[in-house]
Amino acid sequence: MTAPPLPARRAGHVLVKVAALHDAVRDFRELGFTVDYATAPEKAHNAHVWFASGPFLELFELPAQAARLRPLIALRYGSAMADRVARWARTGIEGFCDLAIETDSTDLRADLRALNRAGARLGRRIRSSRVRPDGERVRYEFAMAGPSRAPFVVSAYDPPQRPPSTAHPNGAQAVTGITLGVAAEEVAVTDAIVGPGDPVLRREPADRTGVVSITVAGLDRAPDPALLHGAVVHAG
Repeated sequence: MTAPPLPARRAGHVLVKVAALHDAVRDFRELGFTVDYATAPEKAHNAHVWFASGPFLELFELPAQAARLRPLIALRYGSAMADRVARWARTGIEGFCDLAIETDSTDLRADLRALNRAGARLGRRIRSSRVRPDGERVRYEFAMAGPSRAPFVVSAYDPPQRPPSTAHPNGAQAVTGITLGVAAEEVAVTDAIVGPGDPVLRREPADRTGVVSITVAGLDRAPDPALLHGAVVHAG
């Protein structure tokens, strides 16, 4: 029996954990980035820095007490998701915390079967949605590898979410490089999830798997690290 073809996939977005979302949005805007809240600002927990093409950034906050919900999250969404939320929720830590690998599908079922046959070890398909500030509901799916720090897989947004205009006052044009450190014990699963040939993604050996830095083309100056909430952004 012929194995199903592996789905096309690419770096979709880099997650930046922040202690206070509104403070982070203010600081990234001060750096000259255009930042859009994902939902109504008064109740938002995440916001996006979009570019005309390629990966985008997601700033998000998660209270430390979310880690206490691990048993409930595991019951409903699986242990891979529960482990990831508990790690994201650690107190006092800001900066890059994950990388989403995006496919072309809005329904991940076939993609997950194919990727798991290739060794991705992805857990449950989780369906989710949010309501944008303009009232439009956005649907998407994702799945986590576990137990692992390898990137997770996310579907295409339904409907598509990249805005028609992505001008940034600081000149930023695109994320042209993502350096991903990969621990030796997670090389195989990371390779299965990420796949070959993504020109944006650079993998390097590391003690712990995770995003190390990103490069943004077009910046008129190097961003002030004090305003990046732990992210490492190079101008290039």
